[in-house]
Amino acid sequence: MRRLRMLVEIERQAGFGPITCLFVVVFLLCSLAVWLADPVANTFGDGMWFSFQAVSTIGFGDVTAAGSVARIATVLLSVVSIFYIALITGVVVSYCNAMLRQRQEGTLAHFAENLERLDEMTPDELASFCERVKEYRRGK
Repeated sequence: MRRLRMLVEIERQAGFGPITCLFVVVFLLCSLAVWLADPVANTFGDGMWFSFQAVSTIGFGDVTAAGSVARIATVLLSVVSIFYIALITGVVVSYCNAMLRQRQEGTLAHFAENLERLDEMTPDELASFCERVKEYRRGK
C-alpha cells in the first residue's frame, strides 16, 4: 500500500493527470481531423486506429494520411506522444529511485537499531546481523 501511495505522489508531483487528459484530447482531436479530412478514413474508428498507429509507431498502412490536414495532425500527435512517453518513462524512473532510496533507508535504519542493542543480542542474532551487514556491503 505504501508503494502505491508513493507512485500516486510521484505522478501527482509530475502533473501526470492533467497531462494525460491533454494527451487524450489531442489524440481524439487528431483522430477527428483524420476522419473528417482524409478520404481513406471512413469512420471515426478509422481515425482513432490511424492515431493509435501513429502514437505506437506500428503503422500497418491500412489507413494512411493522404491529405495535408491528416499529415499535420499526424505530426502534432507524434510530437505530443513523444513527450508523453518520455514523461511516463520519467515517472517510472522516479518511482524506482524512490523505492531504492526507501529500501536503503530502511536497511540503514534497521542496522542502526541493531547497533544500539548489540550488547543484548544472542550469538545467533549477532551472527545473523553480521551476515546481513556483509550482504549489504556486497550489494553496494
